[in-house]
This record gives sequence, C-alpha cells and structure tokens, in this order.
Amino acid sequence: MPRKIRVMFATATALGICVVIFQLCLIFRDHMKLSSSDDDIPVILWWTPFGNNNQVRTCGNFRCYFTYNRVFQNNKRLKGILFYGSDLHIHDLPNWRSSAISWGLLHEESPRNKPILVHEKALNLFNYSSTFSRFSNVPLTLLDLSSQEELVDKSYYVPTKEKSALMHAENLAPVLYIQSDCDTASDRDRYVIELMKHIRVDSYGACVNNAQLDDRLRHNYLDILNDREFLSFVAKYKFTIAFENAICDDYITEKLWRPLIVGSVPIYYGSPSFKDWLPNNKSAISILDFASPIKLANFLHNLLKNDSAYEEYLSHKLDKRENHITNNRLLRALEKRSIGPNEFGNYMEEFECFVCEKVQRNNHELKKSIVTKKQYNCPMPIDPITGGINKHNWWREQWKIEKCGAKLLAHYITNNISIDTNFDEQKIKIFNKNEC
Repeated sequence: MPRKIRVMFATATALGICVVIFQLCLIFRDHMKLSSSDDDIPVILWWTPFGNNNQVRTCGNFRCYFTYNRVFQNNKRLKGILFYGSDLHIHDLPNWRSSAISWGLLHEESPRNKPILVHEKALNLFNYSSTFSRFSNVPLTLLDLSSQEELVDKSYYVPTKEKSALMHAENLAPVLYIQSDCDTASDRDRYVIELMKHIRVDSYGACVNNAQLDDRLRHNYLDILNDREFLSFVAKYKFTIAFENAICDDYITEKLWRPLIVGSVPIYYGSPSFKDWLPNNKSAISILDFASPIKLANFLHNLLKNDSAYEEYLSHKLDKRENHITNNRLLRALEKRSIGPNEFGNYMEEFECFVCEKVQRNNHELKKSIVTKKQYNCPMPIDPITGGINKHNWWREQWKIEKCGAKLLAHYITNNISIDTNFDEQKIKIFNKNEC
C-alpha cells in the first residue's frame, strides 16, 4: 500500500475513533447528570428534538429528566416519549410500543404537512396531546393571540370615515387578501376568485395576485407580518379575507387575530367553531353564513353604505364599556394562561410538565388516556363554495391515502414491527385494494 494511502487511512481511522469517544463521553455525561440528580427520576425522551435537552425540570411536586439522546430509549427509567408533529417522520419512529411508556404529541400546525394525523388510528398511538383543539391536554387554541389588551388596543385602528376616504385617496379596495400559499386543503383561492367577480378585492400575495405592495413591504412581507408598518397597512382596509389553509375544529391562526387586532373586519373561513372564540357576537363575518359568494358580496356592499352597521363588527375597539369583550369563554381562556409572555416555548414547557406529572401520578392511568380525533379533528376537505366534493382538490386523495397509512402505521407500531423502506409501497397497495 503506498505510503500516502496508509497515512490517509490512519488519519481517517483516528478521526473515527475520536468521534466514537466523543459520543461516548456525551452519553456518559448525560448519564452522570441524570444519576447525580436522583436515582429514581423518570426520563422523558424528545424523539424529535424540540423541547428541553439534558435537563432535569421540576414540575409541581415532581421532577423529570428531558433529553434528545436516543440512547435512553432502552433505559429502565424511560417513562415517556414526546414528538413534535411537524418533525415526525414515519421512517424514523420507535419500532416498539410499550404500554409502560406514554407517548405525547405536540402539534400546532394544520394537517397540511402531516395528513396522516387526521386519522384516528394514527392519533390513538399517542396518550397525551398539545394541539389547537380545546379538548387537547394543553390546548394551543389561542397561541397566536397575545392578550386581551391586544384586542381592545387602538394603536392601529383607523376610523371608519377615514377608511372610506382612503379608499378614494389611495384607490383601495374595500377587501384585502394577501396569501402566498396557493395549494391548500381548504381550496380558499377558489372562493376568493368567485368573490372577486362581485366585489373589489386587493390581492397582494402570490395567490390570485392583482395588486402590488409598496417597495418597502414587497420583498420581505412574509418576514414582517407582525411589524408595525405591515399592521398599519392592513388597518386601512375595511375587510380582510382570513381563510385558513385547512379546516379543523379550533384551528385558528393569526389570519383571524391580525385583522381583529388592527380593526379590520375579518371575512373568515376555517374552524367551524371559530365563533366560540370571537371577542363579541359580531366580530367577524363567516362565509358559511351565506349561500354563495355573491350573497356575501351583497352583504358587504350594504355594510359599506352603512357606517353604523359596519361598526357593529368593531365593538371590541369602539365599545365605551369598561369590558369591550363580552365572550366569557375567551376571557376565561386568556385568564387561565400561565403568567408570562404568550410564547410557543411556554406551551411546550407546560406540556412537558403535564406529561411529567402524568407518568408519575398514576401508572395505570396511561392505559385509559388515548388521543382521539376530538383532539385533532380535521374532516375531509370540501368545496368552500358548494360545500360538496371538489374532485379537482387533490388533498382529498391525500386524506384517503393517509387513512391507509395510519392503519398500516398502527399495525407496525403495536406489533413491534420495524418500519422499512417498503412502507409507502405497502400503503399505496392497500389503498388501491380499497382496504383502508
């Protein structure tokens, strides 16, 4: 063997040994950190790295050790495995499911990026959840609403008469639409295109585009959606189209809250239960209350002619009473939130502690707790105009295919079968056989 090759081989070998030693040191360090805390402390493993890592947390009267290190998957102290839904990959799941170890799912997103989770057989693999549903163990329903004060604050509010003047002075449409995700399960653009035939809409995003943002907003508007300049821009419009990318119970995003915060009336399509969370009975307009886009357009035209009727939808900004918000459910939910800023990290830590307490309070409780569709309810996509089936919406096919995927996944996990590269092929095979 030439000397140069021998040197390269020796160097590579040495580097490999160093890497192994380094990894073993990390494992040893983690074990030492855990052992020095408490011999009986349970381990909770973030299978998809997301929350706290290599940290002992105190949760009420309990303590748990949270880690990303998968060496703990075979540790006798392992009591829970947590998954962040957006990073959950079928080919990278544990190949076993022990009744002694709880699984927790944290997932704030719609099923657009993980449609397998709309099916109960997949959800049933988890014991605890933190999702947008009010029925979740740690609900994320109001994740995108900072506070009650934000709803009543008038920092961005533009009075109705001034909005009317701006429509003429700046040639603004009465309705704003700004979206750049044009392939959605909700098929929202289909409705917007039809609505545009009957009322003027300024559409600034990549979807159904017919207007251009100013240079200062155009190139990076997706990065400044919560900046003062952008919020002030939205506040100029009398109405803002607020359509979610998927339809799920309690899946309510900043699309609804942003216009409510700035004082533009939302035209909403999304969670069927969204009215349960509005500041007042009249705070947004639901497209489902109208038989067709033209009926909705006629209603909007009437509001444009009647300032007092329009302002009934802005009572959370204009009401002279001390409490501008009359929805007790919303008020209670905002008051219940943990003290501190409304940040995703706080919800994550609350979920960690929830699971930590559950795995220690009562071992037999694990068998009774199972995540169901109630905690992540996203029905098959429908046509937003007719309420029926739109055969051109390919997301419907995804729902059906992933029903097979959920069935197959449950079979693999509950029977401790390794998930191999043939999983997707088998999923399509049982789909084609209509065996889901």
